[in-house]
Amino acid sequence: MTKRTYGIIASVVVVTVLAATPLVISQKIDASLKKEADHLAKNGFKTEELSKSGYFTTKRTFSLEVTDARKARDFLLAQLVEKNAQYKLFAQSLQQGSEAEINEAINGLQFKGEMSHSNLLPQDVKVSLSLSALPTSVQENLKTDAALLALLTPLLTKGVLGADMLFGSDEKLKAFHLKDIQEELSMDGGKLILNTKDHTLKLDHRGEVVVGSLGVGHQLIAAQAEMMESKSELNSFLYNFTYHDEFNNHADMRIGNYALEINDEFTALKAGLGGLKATSSIEEKNQELLMKAEYTLDKIALEESGESIKMDTFLTNFFLRGVDANAMRKLQTDYNTLLISQTPPSDEVLLADIMALIQHGFTFDLGLIFKGIDYDTMHFKDMSIDTTLALAKNSYSNQQSPLALLGLLDISSKVKIHKDDRTLLESLQLTAKKDFALGKAEGDYFIYDINMKNGVLSVNNQAIQ
Repeated sequence: MTKRTYGIIASVVVVTVLAATPLVISQKIDASLKKEADHLAKNGFKTEELSKSGYFTTKRTFSLEVTDARKARDFLLAQLVEKNAQYKLFAQSLQQGSEAEINEAINGLQFKGEMSHSNLLPQDVKVSLSLSALPTSVQENLKTDAALLALLTPLLTKGVLGADMLFGSDEKLKAFHLKDIQEELSMDGGKLILNTKDHTLKLDHRGEVVVGSLGVGHQLIAAQAEMMESKSELNSFLYNFTYHDEFNNHADMRIGNYALEINDEFTALKAGLGGLKATSSIEEKNQELLMKAEYTLDKIALEESGESIKMDTFLTNFFLRGVDANAMRKLQTDYNTLLISQTPPSDEVLLADIMALIQHGFTFDLGLIFKGIDYDTMHFKDMSIDTTLALAKNSYSNQQSPLALLGLLDISSKVKIHKDDRTLLESLQLTAKKDFALGKAEGDYFIYDINMKNGVLSVNNQAIQ
């Protein structure tokens, strides 16, 4: 047999294998989906494949219906708690109420879906779901409300209320994207405007750590009626997080701007936020907790019925450290048990948990900055407060007076006030002028170093009686 013949045979074999591969993979996916459908059926969901097309890339359409709401709820909450134990209390709170109540409220809820996957190589699987039918009890009630039925029917028909999802080859959710909405709906005597864009959730599982982000590109909800108008508009929201467990996580948040307006015969309200930046974290280190957070808000405004308050910038940050991690865990566990258990812990147990935290001690830093406050005829330029509160390890007992605990605290605070703001505060007569006179001038500001040690209060090293 010649080399050319061997080459032809090899080519035919390769082509045959490549041609058959999609069929084999598709059959495996069919078997996997059948197994998943059976699993869902045991947990309150009914699924039905409506169509299937494509060879190298398969597109399927299907329906998903809640047939036993109690089972469906418990199934979904179990998945949540399995991956995130801190939601156990939340899950149990949602499981209150009778089986009949939850089934009446949710049974009959239906979705239509599409799934797209490759039959050649392991790739992400795209899934799209949209609400197609409301619960049976709601549908019955809508028969007597023609206006609301006319409002909701177009949304269900067009599949407006839905989401697109992306699953990895490991079947874990990687991205969740609510469908954009641009609808103007007629209501009795007015209209409802919905305009949303780029609502996303992205998740990346890295071992026991989940790295994710939640974003909103734009969200406008407005209502117009004969005697009322309202508008809520949010631009550019992004929340990033890294989560390992309740004592080890980090997050940061950004908001571009937000505006709220409500006008009716009783209210004329406007609220606005020019921007927000926030970071927060909690970390366990050497069996102690370190918790940090910082928030910066720009261009805050609130106006109602002719009265208004505005602020150019508000910044706050705090740092809590030295907290006994084991004592905090025990307190949290006992508190959760108090809320959900038939045999809650005694008051003595909870008090002992709190005493353990106090006796271990902690340090707490708090910073506040206010700039450009306008209220009525008053204008404040610049004020800041930086405070540290320290509680050393101690043997304090609940048998002692709370004043004894106060004596264990070391408090130091630096208050910085613009000279014009001090003049304004003096005119308000909130405190005696001699108290303001204790300030130390530094350029355009007055500084007040306030300390309390061993129960003695001083301002700029002058004891206050």
